[in-house]
Amino acid sequence: MIDARITQALPPSAVAHGATTASVKDADMPSMEALPLQRKPVDGVSRWISWSFIGPGLLVCLADTDAGCLIVAAQSGARWGYSLLMLQIILIPVLFLTQELTVRLGVHTGEGHTACIRRHFGAGWAWFACILLVFECICAMMSEMSGVAAVGEMFGLSRVSATIMAAMMVATVVLCCNYRQIEVIGVTLGLFELVFVVTMFCFHPSLMEVFVGSLTFHSDAEYVKLIAANMGAVIMPWMIYFQQSAVVARRIATPEQLAEERANTLVGSILTQLVMIGTLVTLAASPGRKNLNLDTVHDIAHAMSPVLGEQCARILVSLGFVGGSLCAAFVVSLAAAWAVCEAAQWDVAPSLDEGPTKAPHFYLCFLSVVGIGIAVLLTGVNVVTLNVLVELMDGLLLPFAVGFLFLLATGDALPPDVRVCGWHKHLLAAVFTICTVLSVFTALYGLIA
Repeated sequence: MIDARITQALPPSAVAHGATTASVKDADMPSMEALPLQRKPVDGVSRWISWSFIGPGLLVCLADTDAGCLIVAAQSGARWGYSLLMLQIILIPVLFLTQELTVRLGVHTGEGHTACIRRHFGAGWAWFACILLVFECICAMMSEMSGVAAVGEMFGLSRVSATIMAAMMVATVVLCCNYRQIEVIGVTLGLFELVFVVTMFCFHPSLMEVFVGSLTFHSDAEYVKLIAANMGAVIMPWMIYFQQSAVVARRIATPEQLAEERANTLVGSILTQLVMIGTLVTLAASPGRKNLNLDTVHDIAHAMSPVLGEQCARILVSLGFVGGSLCAAFVVSLAAAWAVCEAAQWDVAPSLDEGPTKAPHFYLCFLSVVGIGIAVLLTGVNVVTLNVLVELMDGLLLPFAVGFLFLLATGDALPPDVRVCGWHKHLLAAVFTICTVLSVFTALYGLIA
């Protein structure tokens, strides 16, 4: 009797593959109204650790503040003081509005982003978006590893040694751990970025200067470019793909779980922008900034040394950059692997819970992204050129990523009662249009410059 009810509640694709009670967890996730999952009661502390504190939303948002974003925030503060502070606050709801859609789609479709594109727009569009994403993720992986390598060089390690050690750590964790464990490790690493919030208070910025500076604007071309870079980079395409697949991998399906993941995403959106604010204010308040560009990790540590001391500044900056880079490395590599498997209809969303022997295609894709990224980076590619390429790929892919996200969230992919419509739909259209234009502008500007 119970088997019959569960089978009736499963989506057609799961029934077609002969899903039963024993295989419910491997079937496509039903809508939360169709099959509410019953979780075992847990105490308050366990509930907080399991659901309210760590989740896909927090992980992906912390990954957004990677080495490249930290350098942008540091440059913003060093060059223009507090004048870009207000922008960081405004970007919090922009990030949340976008990532909340991935939660909605993941829960109610039971499919990752690429799988949804394939189902509603065809295999051609799915592969087109997938190929662009994989190329962007490989470039992003190179960028994250270059951030770790830069920190290693500050402490006397060679670029090759630091890069290989970081890549081995990422690969080992993914190969040996399940999704939940990877999520906890990634979030733990990402939380090291909060050292920049601590340094912000160590520099004792004048509240009046911060307030007045945040309301000051400039007409300089470099200032405008930094505004575009900040706004264009707040929505990274790989964030959209990762979080939707991760929601499916976590088997989030009940109204309570949906609310918890939305709250998790909101907390992540606030934290990642708080890190950006902390970095910006720290460098704006630093007596060692001298209105100069900060292009490397060493430059940032040196600018902070008058207050923190050379050694302390190097350690704190290293913790923030290594934590952010490794957190992002997990996300970009897994996003690419999920996208390829969904486009090719290989394996299933919870591949990380099955191990390499049961999901070989997924792990092969993951290792390929990591391996290719590291191999190209070790050939001696120019870091500045690499960052321009990453910006270019973000600019090219973002219109397709947010375009498909908007069409899926406002179309037949979602049930009518949770479909985005009315003022919410118009607000999203405006936000996505602005971010897309600025992202493309930043990419083309970087390419021309």
